[in-house]
Amino acid sequence: MKKRKPEVVVISDINLGTLECRADELLIYLSSIKPKILVLNGDIYGNSGNNPTKFPCSHIKVIKKLLSMYSGGTKIFYLKGDKDKLFRRSNSRTFGDFTIDKELVLDLDGKKTWILHGDVFNTNLNLAKWINPFRDKKSDLLNPKVFAEKQRAKGNSRMVVSQIHKLSSDYEDASELMDQMELKAVNKAIKKGVDTVICGHNHQPVKSIHENRKGQYKYLNSGDWVKHLTALEYSFKRWKLYSFKLDKLTAFYGDEDLKALNKSQITQNYWDQIGNTENPRTAS
Repeated sequence: MKKRKPEVVVISDINLGTLECRADELLIYLSSIKPKILVLNGDIYGNSGNNPTKFPCSHIKVIKKLLSMYSGGTKIFYLKGDKDKLFRRSNSRTFGDFTIDKELVLDLDGKKTWILHGDVFNTNLNLAKWINPFRDKKSDLLNPKVFAEKQRAKGNSRMVVSQIHKLSSDYEDASELMDQMELKAVNKAIKKGVDTVICGHNHQPVKSIHENRKGQYKYLNSGDWVKHLTALEYSFKRWKLYSFKLDKLTAFYGDEDLKALNKSQITQNYWDQIGNTENPRTAS
């Protein structure tokens, strides 16, 4: 079946190497598109997913598919998220058409789009980092009361529980915390002089418009590939929020070459391609 060819695709919060990662669905989606630019907007690896040698077969297939897209002419930008320990401390680097950085500004049809993971806008970021080792695999921090009860039941630190209760009183529900992140991102985008800001991080797919006397500003969030299975696509001078769950054509897509490989073949092929990125093709 013919692949769709969006100009830009943004995906984030895949959490490779973790149990909640929906790698099979993501592989089908990636097999259905051929974008000019693919932005991996942070948290591509999960907290426990920073050792690719231990990845499940389906997760390695996703990485191999990304490398295949790169080899096929897609320009890839890997923007570092708070969980991407493999790249978090590395400097910005470019291998041909593969770039690792912390943010990106694209000029799309005369309008500037600023893309970054978004953890810098996270209210209570320092507290969240401190709590991170205690968190459940599902993002219960977004529901402080539930998280606090689970931690108390496990006998975890009273300080953690008390801090979570404080967080709960400050933000009665997750939506208020997410609104704070969105407003911070938009305000920063206005100061930066861009028309659109795109984030990930909080796993909430959003497309919204903010107005002031100077004009309109768009805030977009690509969601995640843990629960929502969403992405952002730019075609015909506009952004749209893609939902895998609502795509009725996904059953017709799949990478036949990958399906035919067993785990040992996929793993070997994967490491061979990783080695080849040290001598990447020349960008046209």
